[in-house]
Amino acid sequence: MARAGSRRPEPRPTRNRTPGDILSFSAARLTCFALLSALEEDLRAEIEAVAPDLDIVESFGPDRAEQIRRRRARDHGRPQSDSLVTLLPYLDFADAFTILNKQYNKLSESLKVLLDELKPYNGQLFAARNRVAHSRPMEIDDLPNVIDATRALIHKRGDHFPSLTATHDRIAQDPSHVLALTVDLIADPDRAPQNNLPVPDFDETGFFGRRAQVDRVKKAVKGAYPVVSILGDGGLGKTALALKVAYELLDDHKQSFDAFVWVTAKATVLTVNEIRRINDAVQDSLGLFTLAAAELGGDSSADPTQELLSYLETFKVLLILDNMETVLDQRLRDFLLDLPMGSKVMITSRIGLGIENPVQLAPLTADESANLLRAVSRVRQVPALTSLTQTQVQSLAGAMSGHPAYIKWFVSGVQAGRRPEELLSNNELLLDFCMSNVYEYLDESPKAVLRSMQSLPGAKTQAELAFVNQCNSSDIQAALLALITTNFVQMQSLSPSQVLETTYQLSDFGRQYLDKAHPVSPAEHAWLVARHGELSALGDTLRAENSASPFDPYTVDVRSTGDFHVAKLLRDAMQAVHGGDGEAALALCKEAQGLSPTYHEAWRVEALVHDLRGDFPSAALAYDRAVELAPDAAPLNYFYGIYLSTHGANPKQGLRRLQKAMQETGSDSAVLAQIARTHTLLADWSSAISTATHAARTGRLQPRETSEALLWGLRAAAVGAQTLAEAGAHAQSLELIEESLPVCAAVASDFPLGIAFDRILQLIEVCEGIAREASDDFVARKSAQFEGALDAIHLERGPHDSGRRIGRITTLFPEKYFGFIKCGKTDYFFHGRALPSADVWDVLVEGTPVAFRPIDDHPRGARAGEPVPLT
Repeated sequence: MARAGSRRPEPRPTRNRTPGDILSFSAARLTCFALLSALEEDLRAEIEAVAPDLDIVESFGPDRAEQIRRRRARDHGRPQSDSLVTLLPYLDFADAFTILNKQYNKLSESLKVLLDELKPYNGQLFAARNRVAHSRPMEIDDLPNVIDATRALIHKRGDHFPSLTATHDRIAQDPSHVLALTVDLIADPDRAPQNNLPVPDFDETGFFGRRAQVDRVKKAVKGAYPVVSILGDGGLGKTALALKVAYELLDDHKQSFDAFVWVTAKATVLTVNEIRRINDAVQDSLGLFTLAAAELGGDSSADPTQELLSYLETFKVLLILDNMETVLDQRLRDFLLDLPMGSKVMITSRIGLGIENPVQLAPLTADESANLLRAVSRVRQVPALTSLTQTQVQSLAGAMSGHPAYIKWFVSGVQAGRRPEELLSNNELLLDFCMSNVYEYLDESPKAVLRSMQSLPGAKTQAELAFVNQCNSSDIQAALLALITTNFVQMQSLSPSQVLETTYQLSDFGRQYLDKAHPVSPAEHAWLVARHGELSALGDTLRAENSASPFDPYTVDVRSTGDFHVAKLLRDAMQAVHGGDGEAALALCKEAQGLSPTYHEAWRVEALVHDLRGDFPSAALAYDRAVELAPDAAPLNYFYGIYLSTHGANPKQGLRRLQKAMQETGSDSAVLAQIARTHTLLADWSSAISTATHAARTGRLQPRETSEALLWGLRAAAVGAQTLAEAGAHAQSLELIEESLPVCAAVASDFPLGIAFDRILQLIEVCEGIAREASDDFVARKSAQFEGALDAIHLERGPHDSGRRIGRITTLFPEKYFGFIKCGKTDYFFHGRALPSADVWDVLVEGTPVAFRPIDDHPRGARAGEPVPLT
């Protein structure tokens, strides 16, 4: 990042850590296997006792009998007969239960009671057995259901279930003995596609929550996306989610994959006391492709990447690449871009690739965290945790940020004799495991932004972070992208007005890791706080300027602290264009838009710059973009309305914008003045007068803006009355003059203006003309009445203006910059330098009415003093 001004202190070096490796297992699955296997053994013994001559075909029908024969054939070849002795060992729990129910009348009363006792559990036991036998993920209730059902049988009549009773007793005495068992339940062939999916690590507790995220990933895999990634912090459950999705797709008869291939690049595992490195872990993407190709049956190849792509082209394969943050390289990206149609890749990683459809994994909810803590504690039989109240469990779970790995590590630590409070306060090992390799992936620029977020907590906008870190929009965007990709930073959208504003802040887990492993030095912390103080002071100044003059185009509307830096850039842009550097002004506007794309003022100021440079089409485009972002912003509608009614050449649309601004502000005289002006341009003289009258009643606190509104009202009255009178519409002309009398009175009393009295003189002249020409006595009397009222108002101005008259330009000499005004029978000379401003000369034409002070006794002839054109 580019730095300006004072130098930022360098970060402190941090120590390296040594990883290792560990094995994992699921006692829950093995315990279910031991109990279900013993239950089946006892049920087969009961069958042999009550029905030694049982005919399998007669009991099950030919189809099911054939399936049982095939089970035996896989071990010993086809049986010579269907005798019970031959096929009994190949009956599963459901088969045994079916036979015993068909032989119900032959059973002892005690066994009948036990079978009836077992019926409510059948569905749960069938489902649990299928998951155990076919290596499907266990559900959270599988182990409790199996234990409850078998325990109920033993408590009723254990003598019917000797094997089950012995197994229960042994598990009670030594739960760990099941770890030596091998799952070997009788089962029909698994009809699912070829796969090498591992037993998931959530096997001991079942999969918790996250149904919506499972469905979202499944939908993405089934959709058009060739690559789907599951992203999140270390230990957040990405691998578990991927396996849950894979197993559900495996059993989905509507999916079209021929094979599911799982390959992991996991290099380390976490124990209570250390991080261990896994021996022979995959080191790069080439090693990953070699393993994947081998799973699909390939021999060693000189180019495993092309071999794997060939398999993926021939077969529809779901390739699942786990823990990819350890092997990210260009070869992997090239491989993913070359994926053939039909095959898909699902990735789990702490770091995104940027070429996939990402699913960001959120932490567990508070309830899910508490339930997981309770379940793991119960399965691992940790009395110190199982005895806790629900409130205590929720409190502990809340301290672990919804990270499943944190929760399981915590339970393991307590199980190993560590105190809960010690594990929560000293979790550096866990944080290092989850975050260190991701931090090492970052360049210095993102690390600098991380340090600024450590020192300045809370959500920050791009613009705030750019100012504090002294960098431009492209640099801060690149840094934030890297931080979001590595899950250090969370992005969220707020809505301060009508549009979304994106903010960024450290994740809870990320902050914990950084504060412990990479604390900000005191010097850099002080420097960052000082930079933020500069930004706050700047924002206070900008807000004060805008609050004092919200309808001044050279102040900036500031929505929140996130706009301070951008507003400063926009003020600099306006200063640049006034200094003649339009290109620099536009560059500053583009920078502002890059930092805050949804900030309407960034586009409004661009429109102003284009307008001042005469690029009116570009100004219109910029105004349109600004209005899309803030359609109800009163100042924006005000500025856009002025533009449309002038350079935009669309005064009707401009009027609508101005009226919208008025709806938002109430009765602001600046807006009323522009509405009156636009009505005048549209020759809607009555509406202009009405608007000026409204300003006169409400605008005492805004004398300058109100005076402008009154002038436009008087101009509309004078021009409209004159135009109507010349067209012979005397009655309508007098109606306008009558409507303007309150405006004239306001000018005389509250808002005295020189040119306003010239407009009153113009109205008096119209009344005199109507009185002379009117054939209707009523119109003549009304004209005389209004003339008297206007004379009285004009006299209130005093002797200073009592001698001014109204004439018409008769001759102009542009090359000599003078002309003549005719009033009565006299031609009065005037020079262009006597006009109110130099640009007025350009609008003068013969016949233009002019108010002036006659100088009849000038030695060089009649002169017009203080001429004011009344256009």
